[in-house]
Order: sequence, then structure tokens, then C-alpha cells
Amino acid sequence: MKRIYLLTLIAAALCAFAGCRRELPYPIDEVQRGVLIDVVRVPGTGGVIVQGQTAGDYKVKLSIPAYQGDYSSLDRAQLLAVLADTQGDASSRVVEDGITAFPVEKSISIADIYAKFGLSAPARGEALYITANVILKNGKTIPGWSEHTGFNNQAFDGWKVDGRAYSGSVKYPVTCPLSIDAFAGAKTIKDEWWEETYQITVAKKSDTELEVSGLFEGKADHSLTITVDPVTHTVSVARQALVDNTSTLGMPYTNLSLSGSGTIDACDGKITFSATVTVDQGSFGSSTFTIY
Repeated sequence: MKRIYLLTLIAAALCAFAGCRRELPYPIDEVQRGVLIDVVRVPGTGGVIVQGQTAGDYKVKLSIPAYQGDYSSLDRAQLLAVLADTQGDASSRVVEDGITAFPVEKSISIADIYAKFGLSAPARGEALYITANVILKNGKTIPGWSEHTGFNNQAFDGWKVDGRAYSGSVKYPVTCPLSIDAFAGAKTIKDEWWEETYQITVAKKSDTELEVSGLFEGKADHSLTITVDPVTHTVSVARQALVDNTSTLGMPYTNLSLSGSGTIDACDGKITFSATVTVDQGSFGSSTFTIY
């Protein structure tokens, strides 16, 4: 409280000395209050798009977070598709108009969306995003995405919806068909924590799990299990102790562990994840690991 009080006095003194403009740095009468719409992928439906293919079950759910409160100013919402090409350039098309009931699930036709962009099929490296435009009763449109400002409502990540973080859009990366068997065998890892690139062995543990042996140039006491989500082509690493006593690594700690998440690239045969490295005595922070 004392620090805040002092800063207030300093600010007041500066205003008295230099003079303060009462106006905000933007026209307050032009500020438009919008309505926040949560857009999330429906569980069990497609999470990626396979290059060259438009078939598949894709659905998103639109809802208005409880934090929003009154949204009587909302006339309707539009489903907006944003397509980023292989160069990162993006454009958008309205997919559906007249959405007035929430929550609601909407099916996504990849073929129809690509046709709206004048394209016949998805290409590797593209990414399709689904978000929502807000149309207010006064006729104003608040875009979910624009080429000048990007995605709207990025500052609401702290809001919770159904026990998870607010989601303003759903991303569908275009990739290759995933075969977890292709990731098994002798591999190379670029280990930023160990600051070396070395050889490892990856084994298929189950249809959704890979087991990595030979970490830290073979000095790890235990293997690492990586869990693969074949729907979203993402990976997760639950906290696992790899080294019982780090004296073997030249450090006086115990139970060196990794935990984190990342992606699996079915096209290039690469797994990249960011993991927090911890020991009983503390944390080394986050490092990136790339298996190929």
C-alpha cells in the first residue's frame, strides 16, 4: 500500500509540474463494448487436417462465458474461417451467419471452407482457424480476426470456461497421416538442457505411447514415456524421474525429472516438446527437446 501511495504522489507531482492532458490516448466515445464468444473443438472430433483430404468429422462449440454477464447488445454471431498459407499470409471468409443461440455446436465442412477460398484441397504447412465475429444490435461488427490486428480478445486467457482457459479460436494444422510406428527405432535428439545432440532409442510402448531410452548421452537411469494424442498431433510428458542421483551428471541433486508438452510432426518425423527440468532441490526452468 505504501508503494502505491508513493507512486500516486509522484504521478500527481509530475502532472502538477509538467501538466497533464485529461484526454485518453484514444477517443473514448468511439470505444465499443463487445461480447466475448468462446470457440473450442468438440471432443472426439478432428483436430488436424490431412493434406489433400477434405473428409472428416470437424465440430466446434460456441458459448458465451459466464464472466461476460449481460450480452443483450448481441444481435448475432458469425462463424469465421481464417486460412494461413505456407508463407504465413492469412485471409478470412465467413462460414455461417445468423448464430443467435448459445451454447451451440457447429459442424465444419473442410471442402466447403476451402471452396470459399478458391482452393480444392488442403496443402501441407497451411493452418485453418475457426473463430467468431460479433454483430451488435447497433449494426457494428467486431471481427474475431482481421489482417491488421490478428485474433481478437487475446487478453482474456485468464477467464475460465468449463474448467479450462477461454479459447477464442480453434486451430487445425494441415499435416500428414500419423503412424506412431514410424517414430520407433534409432533416433537423434537435440537436447537443449544437456546442450548436446546425441543418439537415443525410441520404442513403441502402445498405440499412444513412445518410450525414449538413452537420454543425457546414456546417463539417465530411467527411460522417458511420451504420450501421443493422434487426434491433435500433440504430445505430453507427465512428470517422470529420469536420474536418481545427479552425481552421475556432475551435480549434487536427486530425482531429476521432466514434464511438459509439444507436437509431433508426421510429415518430417519429428517430435518437439518443451519440458521443465526439476530436481528435489529446485528447478532448472524449461528447455526444448527435439527428436528426429
